[in-house]
Amino acid sequence: VATNIPYEVVAFSDRKLKPNIYIYNFPGLTRRTKLKGNILLDYTLLTFSYCGTYLASYSSLPEFELALWNWESNVILCKKSQPGLDVSQLSFNPMNWRQLCLSSPSTVNVWTIEKSNQEHYIKARSVKLPLEDGTFVNETDVLFPHSLPKDPIYGPVLPLSAIAGLVGEEAETFRPKDDLYPLLHPTTHCWTPSSDLYVGCEEGHLLMINGETLKVTVLQKIEDMTQSEPHHISPVSLVYQKDGVFASGIEGSVYSFIIKDSSYKVETFLETEGPVEHMLFSPSYKMLLIQTDKVC
Repeated sequence: VATNIPYEVVAFSDRKLKPNIYIYNFPGLTRRTKLKGNILLDYTLLTFSYCGTYLASYSSLPEFELALWNWESNVILCKKSQPGLDVSQLSFNPMNWRQLCLSSPSTVNVWTIEKSNQEHYIKARSVKLPLEDGTFVNETDVLFPHSLPKDPIYGPVLPLSAIAGLVGEEAETFRPKDDLYPLLHPTTHCWTPSSDLYVGCEEGHLLMINGETLKVTVLQKIEDMTQSEPHHISPVSLVYQKDGVFASGIEGSVYSFIIKDSSYKVETFLETEGPVEHMLFSPSYKMLLIQTDKVC
């Protein structure tokens, strides 16, 4: 289910073969329109843009398709398939409807929507995630052999992809089978008013991603010296607040991450009766909706 507060509408999809997306007025619950695509099984994610009449949808097996709709005109503006990628969260940039973020347990992609006259195109850029320990991969170590010749008499040092005889895009993404680096696993993300992204990870790290350059900064947690051991928080949901973000954990707590420069400290904001599945601010940012597996 997705909500659009300015237009007072909600969107949801069928649970059947060849599902449709329905747009209903709220709270009147009268049908506004029906969107019919070519999805076979299920729409897993729906989200409205914060301005305009745009709706993004993502489908699961077999299409794995991202589609951008003008829901008022009942048309698909553009779509793109990502075979095999199960996306866990989809969101528009609140300050720029031409940017979308799709995150999964293994990737974070920022999509840009381009428009020429009445034609729309979507283009993805992938964020280079840090390693599980929060450090970054040395690109030289990945692209070139581990044992570099010291004597240039043997000729130039070639990338591994060139040694393998690969060209084009395949050469740019080539990694030897035994050179696998375990990366961080994103769990949730949120946008900031400056069009940057905060990303929470399963390993407990908090990342800040520049929305334009996609440069990743691993924020350093300031530990509470009164605790005997560090408290590991794997966020399930993130929402932006003035001083940083609110983060929910699977143990039923809501934390306030106070962010300053490239570090942050954690304060317990609220204890709930069950795991917090979702959080959302009201349009005025005066009320915070917290959804648990028991109450909302």
